[in-house]
Amino acid sequence: MKKFKKAAVAAVALATLGTVGLSGCGSSNESSNTGKDGVTNITMWHGFSEADGKTLKKIVDNFNASQKKYHIDAQLQPWSTIGETMVTKVTSGDGPDFVTTGADNGQGWSIDGTFQCVQDFYDDPANGTKDYLPSVTAQTEFKIDGKKQQCAVPMGYAPTTVWYNTDMWKAAGLTENDYPKTWDDLLETAKKLTDPGKKQYGMALADVGWAPFLKGNGTGIYDTKGKITLDSPENKAFLEKMRAFYKAGYSKAGMDDTAARESFESGQSAMVIVGPWEDQAATDKGIKHDLFPVPEGQGSYVYADGKKGSNTGSTGLYWWVTSQVKDEAKKKGIYEFFKYYNNHDNQVMWSLGSAYPPNNKTVTAQELSKRPLIAKVAENTDKSYIGIAGLKGGFGDIAATVDSLTQNTSRTGNDLSTELSKSAKKIQGYLDEYKAED
Repeated sequence: MKKFKKAAVAAVALATLGTVGLSGCGSSNESSNTGKDGVTNITMWHGFSEADGKTLKKIVDNFNASQKKYHIDAQLQPWSTIGETMVTKVTSGDGPDFVTTGADNGQGWSIDGTFQCVQDFYDDPANGTKDYLPSVTAQTEFKIDGKKQQCAVPMGYAPTTVWYNTDMWKAAGLTENDYPKTWDDLLETAKKLTDPGKKQYGMALADVGWAPFLKGNGTGIYDTKGKITLDSPENKAFLEKMRAFYKAGYSKAGMDDTAARESFESGQSAMVIVGPWEDQAATDKGIKHDLFPVPEGQGSYVYADGKKGSNTGSTGLYWWVTSQVKDEAKKKGIYEFFKYYNNHDNQVMWSLGSAYPPNNKTVTAQELSKRPLIAKVAENTDKSYIGIAGLKGGFGDIAATVDSLTQNTSRTGNDLSTELSKSAKKIQGYLDEYKAED
């Protein structure tokens, strides 16, 4: 049970990915699978509470109305609740039958046995998984019990992009030809967009969630073999550069993701790096906006696919089947929903309604023409990577350690060599702890 309890902390970090909603309730006990009408009842947990939640509800309602064998009970839960209580609920058989959460913690829960892998879903060509984006499904292929297999189905995979205020961009004399090509170009562009007289910052850059930036501009936190790479001269040079950037006033220091978005949406900052939901948020606040890809850096970190330099992170949410599902009828119903959710038409609906790019590669930009910026976001999906991935456990602890490091970079004058060394030792301890528990 030791690993179960530790893993439960992991998804708390996902609370920043969506708006916290009201907690649902209900049981998913195997003894009450089937109602008097012969319908198999299936419990889903998710954390979507705004436009994305309304779109998901419509898809679920349509699925329930499309057949008479299964009924999906979609329960809205705060993201923090999914992280804090799901493991114990599943262990007691009173949790969700399937749930949406991130791939950043999914590997640990798959190894622990909280989630059961779904390779048999992928093995059936009738389920249409060949139409899924390979770069998205690659994130949830894990080695479980010595065998590499698929452990999740795409739900909402959203790359980050740079959103910019088009009025401020034009006022600075910039055009599309001035889109930054490198990370250093991005910092220089932020300088051009900074106007102290107007109390205008060039970029609203949160000082948390920098795992992608450490990979794109340095050596990352650890390599694909799990060797710590955080305490390196390259990472120190990057942090020194970013400390100088904040100190010069090109971005307000001390912001988390929410504060950074508010700075952009209030017209205080000209740029922000965030997911596709910024399109609707900026529109609602009357901010004229457009986007361009997060520029690449000169980092030496090598991703599993051999690429280097990517600063493009992602919110990688997937559907996971929990271990409490032992009834084949229920499992078949879940698979029928997965197939339905990710088909062409429903992915068009999901993308237009939620702002997440489609998981199905047969969806065209023309079909997303009502929201053209989301089609532009989708162009960056295969360039994006999950910041902290490939872990058997300890995601929450490692994420918090990295955030502390980057916050100390922007908010203090602490010696960076000492900060890097201290952080590297802490993260090595977490990795060793889970390695020892194999």
